[in-house]
This record gives sequence, C-alpha cells and structure tokens, in this order.
Amino acid sequence: MQTIKDTLQRFRLWYLLIIVFVLISTLTRIVLFVYALPEASLQPVLIAKTFLTGFYFDILAAWYFSLFLFLIIWVLPQKFLLTKAGRYFQKTFFFIHLLLLVLNAVSEIFFWNEFSVRYNFIAVDYLIYTNEVLNNIRQSYPMAPVIGGLLIITLAIWLFIRKQVFTGQQRIPLVARMITLVTVLSVSFSIFYFTEDDIHNISNNKMNNELAANGIYQFGNAFRKNEMPYLDFYAKDEEAVVYNKLHELLQEPAASFESKDEHNITRKINPVGEPHNWNVVMITIESLSAEYLSYFKEYHNYYYPDYLLKQIGIAPKLTPNLDSLIDESLFFTQLYASGTRTVRGLEAVSTSMPPTPGQSIVKRLPTRNNMFTLGEVLQKHGYDTKFIYGGNSFFDNMGDFFGKNGYQVVDESDIPADSIHHETAWGVCDEDLYAKALSEMDKSYGSGKLFFNHLMTVSNHRPYTYPEGKVVIPPSIKRREGGLLYTDYALGQFLQQARKKPWFNNTIFVILADHCASVGGKTDMPVNKYHIPGWIYAPGLIKPGKFERLTSQIDIPPTIMGLLNIPYESDFFGYDIFHLEKGRERLLLVNYQDIAYVKDGKMVVLSPRRKVQMFEPDFRTGVMRPEKMDKAMEHEAIAWFQGAASYIDQHRHSRN
Repeated sequence: MQTIKDTLQRFRLWYLLIIVFVLISTLTRIVLFVYALPEASLQPVLIAKTFLTGFYFDILAAWYFSLFLFLIIWVLPQKFLLTKAGRYFQKTFFFIHLLLLVLNAVSEIFFWNEFSVRYNFIAVDYLIYTNEVLNNIRQSYPMAPVIGGLLIITLAIWLFIRKQVFTGQQRIPLVARMITLVTVLSVSFSIFYFTEDDIHNISNNKMNNELAANGIYQFGNAFRKNEMPYLDFYAKDEEAVVYNKLHELLQEPAASFESKDEHNITRKINPVGEPHNWNVVMITIESLSAEYLSYFKEYHNYYYPDYLLKQIGIAPKLTPNLDSLIDESLFFTQLYASGTRTVRGLEAVSTSMPPTPGQSIVKRLPTRNNMFTLGEVLQKHGYDTKFIYGGNSFFDNMGDFFGKNGYQVVDESDIPADSIHHETAWGVCDEDLYAKALSEMDKSYGSGKLFFNHLMTVSNHRPYTYPEGKVVIPPSIKRREGGLLYTDYALGQFLQQARKKPWFNNTIFVILADHCASVGGKTDMPVNKYHIPGWIYAPGLIKPGKFERLTSQIDIPPTIMGLLNIPYESDFFGYDIFHLEKGRERLLLVNYQDIAYVKDGKMVVLSPRRKVQMFEPDFRTGVMRPEKMDKAMEHEAIAWFQGAASYIDQHRHSRN
C-alpha cells in the first residue's frame, strides 16, 4: 500500500497535468457550446451525451498530451527531482505545458469562430504555411490584448495550483516503476488501437458532434489521416445531380457505362483495332517545371541568377537532353500538374483521380487496398508492373500505397551498396536509379513478360548534390540549376543505354514532371505554376509532333491505355486525351485547401466554408482576374470534385 502511495506521489505532476487539461478542455467546450447555440441541438439528453462523450475524448487527449511528461519523470533520478534545481525544472516544465494548453484553448475558439468545427486538416495545413497564418492572425485580431490575456490567464491558473506542483520524497522500487511504465504504455497502445475516431458522431446534428470531440485529439487524427471531408467544407449539390453530371462528363467515344446504378462510374472501354503489345516506362521527374526548358523560354522567362553566372562563368542550357527529345517525341505543350507535391503527381498518374481536399490519397491512412490504378489494369493484362523509386519508399507512404495497389515496389534498399555512387537524404542519384530500372526491365524481358515500370526520380531536390564531374555546375554549389543539369544528364544517359536493349523498339517512354518547383506558398491558383512538360518517346511506334491541347495530369493513365489500344473496364476520371472531342479539355487542380476547375479559359475555385469564386486565369503570369460566376461551370466543378470525394469515401476506390 505504501508503495502505491509513493508511486502516486512521484507522478503527482503527471496526473495533475491530466486534471488541468480536462478542466481547460471542458471550459473550452462550454465556450464553444455558447458559440454553437443557434445551430446546436438543445435536447437535454443530447446535451448530456455531448459533454460526456467530450469528457471521454478530453481524457484520451490529456493522456497523450501528458505522456512525455510522464516519461521525463520516470527517467529522471529521484535524487535530482528532490533538489532545488529539480523542483525548478518540474515547475518550469509544467508552466510551459499550461501555457500551451491555454494557447490551444484560445486557438480553438478562433478556429471555431472561423470554421465552426474542431481542428481538422486545415489546422494541419496551417503548419505548412506558418508565415501566412501568423500574418493573417496579426491582421485579423488585436494581438497585444490577446497575448496579454493569455499570459494573465496562465499566471492565474499557475498561482492557483503552483503549491500542488511538486514530487514526493519517497523512493519507489524499480519493480514498481517498471510496472507503472508498462501499465501506462499498455493503456496508451490500447487507446490507440481500440478507440474508434468517429464515436464523437453521436447525432445527426453537426454542431453537437463537433462539440463532443476534443480539438487536440482531432488535430492528431487529422495529421495522421490527412483527410478533409469534402461535404463538410465545400460547395455541394444533391448526390443524384452530381452523379448524373459526372456520367455526362465521363462519357467518351469508346466508353459505355456497364451499370444503370447512378453511383457506378465503371465503363467498358472498347477501342477499335488490335491491341499493341508494347512495354511502358513512365518516368516522373522531381520538380521539373516547364519554365526550365528552352522550348518555353519566351513563355516563362527563366534566367540564371547573376551570382551563379559569376561563379560558373557560362549559362548552359538546363535541360539539353530533354530539349533535344522534344523533336523526337510527341510533346505536350499544355500539360498541367494536379498539385504541388510529389504525392499529388503520383496520385494523378497512377489512379487518374481528381485531387480532393486534404492530403493525397497516397498518404491517407489506412492505405486502401486494390485501388483502381494503371498498374492494376496492366497487371491484369499480363504486364510485370513495378514502381521504382530512388529513395526509401516508406517516405510519404509510397511503398505501402503502390505495394497494395498493383505494383511491385523497388526502392533504394534493393540497390546493393557497391552500386550506389551518390546518395542524399532523399535517396540515390538518378544514374543509380536508372541503372537499377534497366536491370529490372531486363529481368522482365528475360522472363518473356511485357513490363510497365513507373520510375520516380529524386536528384532534382534540395540539397541538389550529385556525383562530381558530371555537369558544368559542381555539386558543391548546391543550386537547383545544378540539380536540373544533372537530372537531365542522367536521363540522357539512361535513354542512350536503353536504345541498346532488345526491348527498346517495343517500348514507349512517358516522361513528365510530378509537379512544378514551387507554387510560391500561395493559397490561390497561379495556373502558370502548374505547367509541366510531357513527352511520349517511342521511335517507330508513336509519331513525333506537338500536342497543344490542354491536358491534365490525370489524363495520362487513360491516354496510355488508349495508345496501347487495350479493351478494359475503367474507373478512371481522366480522359484518353488523343481521342477526346475538342472543347472538352479541362484541368483539375489543388493547392492544399483550394481546388480549381479550369475550362475554356475560365477557372472556378472552390474553398472551405463553401466559398465559390470564378476567375479568368492568365496562363503566362498566373494572375487571376475575377469574373461573374458561370453557374453551369460551377456545377461541373462540383460534380468533378464532389463526385471524386464521394467515390473515395463510399466506394473506397477499391475492387475489394
């Protein structure tokens, strides 16, 4: 019994923090309830259920929030905890936690006042744009009184409880400490695995459901799942209207819907003629903006920085190999990325899905199995399908996503150490990636199988280092221009080696960027910052030329299938762009919170809080001129994005 008392005394600071957390969370819930009065249900039973469920989530959040403090107290020796320095350390540590709790409470109120919800992906997104968010807060609120109020509230709570912040003087046996540690960690893991995240949805009233949640718990959940429910935040239409419009938008010359079910978008693609038994190599190049190619020099006006010119003395073409490839390929002059990150590009060229709010479905957890992907389609037609990545495929959940959805994953861990000539935190240099890819293609060819290999490069990424002596800009300078030169050089070497292979004359190479180098951290849609180059290189198979129609990144998978002329069942949202009627071209873009639909020189932007705006975008400068809303185009935009979000949520984009 004495050991139990001594143990409780040692960890007094820990459970005191839990109590304070729950009290502050409860007070926050009361304040938010007052804000929600006009829309919340005031039924006594539901109010009680709201606060009881909220109390449960407050305890869970408090448990996780205080876990680090528990571990600190557990690790530090009792002798130190009882010294003056030890007591000062504990009180300082507790005060910092208290300040964070008060700051969070105020932040939750601000967030609720803006969005009428607990933390979600928007709050996670705000961490990415810290400068923009802080500037917005400074411009929107009187910060001096707010900060002063925070400190006063924190000090008041501190003065009230500070005498309770100490640790008992009794030593506890090591066995008791170990039992306590195992118990706390076991409870933590049990909470994580057995708590359903949506149990705060206690009614049909959205306000009560949000009030029953805990902000910090929801923030962690949003950070882990990377989702932002479309229907909760964006302009929407009736489901039947959305799917009817979506069926109309997805209709193509060679496509016929298989079901009369309005929720079923599966189409049978029946091309005319015999299939082409061609290999496919898709290369997504890291951060290759169109502006870096000489072909677009007049369009985008990219120039070397003066200080770099002084260092290297010359201004070499950034992409000489890719430039020369233009006249040998079918070249896309108006291809646009779906988003601003690698996972968005991978999502587009593998699933052909419009970008939905929140994170890419590549990163969303849990990873969904058997999604409808280009790899899955070609695998069913006998192809050896592989995703070959120069880095660790654990990053951004790539390995789990591709491994569960129609691809064999090959990454840097599959490359022998003696075959790696240069490596950064992001992975091996592109030459090493291409060498591994060539060996994988040789294996597939040797086994008598057609192959589809999707390569993802990493060299055109900070810190922009690469093997010495390859390009005129030394890697020690660590500039993007050097990364581009090396990326281009490595691709040129790869194609040179590929031309010597027996499978080359039966292979189409699809080369494009995953996204542009930068979108400038803006929350609007500078369409010029989505402009990427694209090549289909297949001497003797595909006639070279310039394809100048507007093309979305999500059009790449069905366009590849169109080139192969293979009949298949399709759930793709993209178009076979080479067989699409003129006038139906469109773009679907995302910039974290905002999503946009571009067609006929106009852009509809959908934003949180069901905000809808229309612009005329300048494809050269990215400037967006406000326009009067075109209601027909607005409903098309909603159909694309709401339809995609609904399809993911209800059907899980899966063939399970």
